[in-house]
Amino acid sequence: MSSNTYDIAIIGGGTSGLVLANRLSEDPNLQAIVLESGEDRSSEPNTLTPADWTFHTIPQNNLGRQITVPQGKALGGSSAINSFLFTSTSKANLEAWKSLGNEGWEYHVFEEALKKSFTLHKPLSVTEGKGPLQLTLAAPEGLWEKAWLDGLESVGFARSDPLSGHFGGPIIAPESIDPKTKQRSYASNAYLDPIRSRPNLTIRTETTVTKVLLEKPSQGADAIAKGVQFVSKDGTSQTIGVRKEVILSAGVINSPRLLELSGIGDSDLLQRLRIIVIIDNPHVGENLQNHLFTGLVFEVRDGVDTIDAFFRQEPDAVAAAMQDYGTKGAGPLSTSNIVTMAQLPLPEFHSQNGRKEIDQLLSAQKPASPPTTSAFAVAHEAFVRTTLTTPSEAVGNYLSHPLSRGSVHITSAAPENTNTNTNEGLSIDARYLSHPFDLEVLARQVRFMEDTITRAEPLTRYLKPYTKRFTDLEVAKDYVRRTADGAYHYTGTCSMMPRAMGGVVDNKLRVHGCANLRVCDASIIPIEPTANPQAVIYAIAELGAGFIKEGTL
Repeated sequence: MSSNTYDIAIIGGGTSGLVLANRLSEDPNLQAIVLESGEDRSSEPNTLTPADWTFHTIPQNNLGRQITVPQGKALGGSSAINSFLFTSTSKANLEAWKSLGNEGWEYHVFEEALKKSFTLHKPLSVTEGKGPLQLTLAAPEGLWEKAWLDGLESVGFARSDPLSGHFGGPIIAPESIDPKTKQRSYASNAYLDPIRSRPNLTIRTETTVTKVLLEKPSQGADAIAKGVQFVSKDGTSQTIGVRKEVILSAGVINSPRLLELSGIGDSDLLQRLRIIVIIDNPHVGENLQNHLFTGLVFEVRDGVDTIDAFFRQEPDAVAAAMQDYGTKGAGPLSTSNIVTMAQLPLPEFHSQNGRKEIDQLLSAQKPASPPTTSAFAVAHEAFVRTTLTTPSEAVGNYLSHPLSRGSVHITSAAPENTNTNTNEGLSIDARYLSHPFDLEVLARQVRFMEDTITRAEPLTRYLKPYTKRFTDLEVAKDYVRRTADGAYHYTGTCSMMPRAMGGVVDNKLRVHGCANLRVCDASIIPIEPTANPQAVIYAIAELGAGFIKEGTL
């Protein structure tokens, strides 16, 4: 063991890891270290496009192709490459997490942690909150923003607040953009930069962890994390000691990977790869979930302004955008350009006949692969059924709560695989549409949105006449199979719930069977959030920091 020993080792300097670094190092008596595989790009102008972990799923049987799985590889992690959108999840979603056995995860507790993370800058110079992350909420001033909100309201969907815990209508989403600098606000410049000089905090970049060093004192006793093994920038293998806790914040792909490499996972898999089994838990790496989406295209009437030329990267449009951004901090480069969206219910399932149809579909259609546990499968289906049949709940602008569940597992014990940006030594299988009910729901959403948009005056006045294509449900299903893609909203591979139900961590994010090892990132989310998960992950990290302070300080 190295002579370098710390109280806390945080593996991963991404979104959650840097929140933890900030909050835990508030105690000057606590020595903390962050180990991050990527570089520190926070001072570079092109930090909006840092290097990624370029993973891919294995070929997806129900889609007929592989799907890309990008993950941020730099200080700030995926908060440095995401699409800026900052929308919370629903109150019902959090209550579903709690119902799995996660005491303390009430929505009001989650909401308090979320509010601790941001300062929201609203129109007319109104601000809310005092958190490190800077959010900008735009006013609906443009033609398309107004038409979207007014159009959906005209067909019965009032505007929603994306941070309220209640969805069901169109929204203008806040973006993680600092209104003063007009630049991305993310974990690195919001949480880390202001506290870099703390003498009790060490940040090591280009340092890839290959293993958590675990000891199991005796039969039946919890394992203890004693240190961390890693490969440094010069390629040498080193270790550090840990006095209090190791926290995995390596993300949905790398957190389960490191657990398995460290001897925590399915004993059959680990023994096959000649890894010493420390904790036998077949749920590690299972329950991978992601939002699945597709799109509809409506043609705009001649003479109506759009930013299509910018998206096509036409030289004149790009030059104009650069000019606007450089001189005024405005234009297409100052925003994600997708702040108008809608989280809508699916009314056809709200009637008595609709609820009966859901029951028939769920009882008749079984997933192509077995669930993590039958208890979790029952709870997951019950939550999805309730969401779909409750008029006040939204099912999303994509498949918000898929029942299809995939996995992430190592295929090799070679530590050098963790230092590549590829799938070497790793198998990612999202199993999209492996639960037939997902196809039923997404096809109906396509049909519903087509019908809704074609009725949404005044939005329709800017669109050319449109002939409906998806009145036949089977046609919509075929379209989904051919065009659906995964969002970059992966969760679940180290799920928070009792081990007997399929969990990897408990309600305080402690790994089952280990006294001082936690996971704190998107992988602990047991049921996919309703919307973009950026906000959810900040809230989880703020909560996680509180749990660790309670338990160790």
